[in-house]
Amino acid sequence: MPKYQKPLLNYNADDVWAATCFAQRTNGTYIKNTEEWKDQAVDTNRQLIEKVMAGQYTVSDEDREQAKKVRKYYQALTFKILKGIKLSEFDNTAMLISNRDIINDNYDVAVIASLPSCYERGVKRDGVDQRVKFASGGFIGRVSDKVKVTVEILKTNYSQQWNTNYVTGITSDDQAVFFAYNHIDNVEIGKTYTFFGTVKAHRDNLTQLNRVKIVA
Repeated sequence: MPKYQKPLLNYNADDVWAATCFAQRTNGTYIKNTEEWKDQAVDTNRQLIEKVMAGQYTVSDEDREQAKKVRKYYQALTFKILKGIKLSEFDNTAMLISNRDIINDNYDVAVIASLPSCYERGVKRDGVDQRVKFASGGFIGRVSDKVKVTVEILKTNYSQQWNTNYVTGITSDDQAVFFAYNHIDNVEIGKTYTFFGTVKAHRDNLTQLNRVKIVA
């Protein structure tokens, strides 16, 4: 009995990238599996890509434009390598796939399916990093000073190592600030709050605060 062989793919890369942006737009998010959606008739993003490639759906001009942005974002990671910056395994794989003109592997399709969602997070992260890097207000006070600051929350991260949440923000005087904060449910990204705290350190254009309490 002959051994089963998976059918070979031979997709134009531009069409696959447009299809994955169609899938992201249709689902509004990246759906890897449908276990959480048992009560709803939904396709995974990859299934939608396959249906587009089979001619069941047609992508829009907007999907193709978004596809160019997403693909260029990952192609641009090449420049990080040239600068000696080490990429994560996932980003390195995405970069390699983004530079292919023909997609002939199911694994590549699966990776591409997740990239519009990753791109959206990456753009937000890059925007935060740029705002911190180019904050022009300088450092806040001197080490050990007690300060009151009004801060726009840019991002929050949970550290398993230290079992705490870390907040990065920009003050009303365009100063980048960073601090540990366990009452994370009291703050929301994009909103502005006033905090009391003690200056712990100055580094990388950031003022680190300690013993932070929210005022309003």
